[in-house]
Amino acid sequence: MNASPFLRIIDMVSEAGDPQRVNEDAAGGNRCSAFVIDGATGLGTKPIVGLEGSDAAWLARLAKTFFEQKITPARAMADLVRTLNKQAATVIHETGGGLPIAAWNLPVASFQLVRVESGGLVTYGLGDCRLFLADVQGRMIETTALKGSQARESENARKAIAHAGGLAAIQSLANDPTVRDELRRHRGCYNSEGGSVWTLGTEPAAAKHLVCEQLPAKLPAIGLLCTDGFAALCDLYNRYDPKGLVEAAHTCGLKALMAQLRTIEKSEDPDGQRYPRFKVSDDATALLFEVMP
Repeated sequence: MNASPFLRIIDMVSEAGDPQRVNEDAAGGNRCSAFVIDGATGLGTKPIVGLEGSDAAWLARLAKTFFEQKITPARAMADLVRTLNKQAATVIHETGGGLPIAAWNLPVASFQLVRVESGGLVTYGLGDCRLFLADVQGRMIETTALKGSQARESENARKAIAHAGGLAAIQSLANDPTVRDELRRHRGCYNSEGGSVWTLGTEPAAAKHLVCEQLPAKLPAIGLLCTDGFAALCDLYNRYDPKGLVEAAHTCGLKALMAQLRTIEKSEDPDGQRYPRFKVSDDATALLFEVMP
């Protein structure tokens, strides 16, 4: 009987975009999986749960612990997502005293995960986190659960920056009342039937929209999981193509890439004119892993 492939985490980095705010990303893994989680910054005036002022950080940490403890090679990921979201909904409902909560104010998070299964290597996700995977034959695989999200977000950010008159002075476009109202309208459509965005959070039905892809990689392979804040090096700032990003992560290390990312954001384009985005610097997280046969 052939042994199952072996997944090993090589490197990991996670940094808040604003040193005055809690990091709302998370990353981790266990013997058969690796993942990144990107909590969406809340649009309300105060958190529901209250963890360091961020429901998104609370949700990301809840999901990290849950995944590390519950994921096995054979357990259905849809069941895990459904169970996690039920648990989160229960906490939010009880903490909120059972009072109605606006849909835009509910905590949400994206994730991308890779798992070793009996049939090979599989990735699962909700939202706009990224996976880049290079196999031994030089084949490059890249994916996200929310296709086309970067182009749409850049265009929306461009319009918002034009309205607000620049990004550097306010740090985040969500601080502009008109932009914040539009972000709330858009966020309020998440996790609703007929909507296009499903996430970790408080809606168990998101499990039905889990994106699953078999990865046709010839092992050994090396992969990079990252939140969109880190993937911007490839997807927005165009400093690397997917293959180059994985190679740089492996040879230079993730901390060096993080430093490069922050230099672009804070020194080259702090106003968002060259690279339209909603924050000068987003939380950024990356996890480098290898899978051996």
